[in-house]
Amino acid sequence: MANGAAILNPQLSVSVIEANEFNDLASSYYVFGVPKTVINEKISFDGAVSEPVFVANLERAVKAAQVQ
Repeated sequence: MANGAAILNPQLSVSVIEANEFNDLASSYYVFGVPKTVINEKISFDGAVSEPVFVANLERAVKAAQVQ
């Protein structure tokens, strides 16, 4: 879902990491299951989520970035 959002909005960028190949990075983000989504190092959630949940988390991340 994040990839699709980045295709639609050029202000978004997405990186996909293979947790089994990058164990240190996966550990630093506490990846215990996939998918794991991390937005702006602030918001994260595990597992596949519905589009409304993804958008709500994306909006939370935007609002958190605006506060800074």
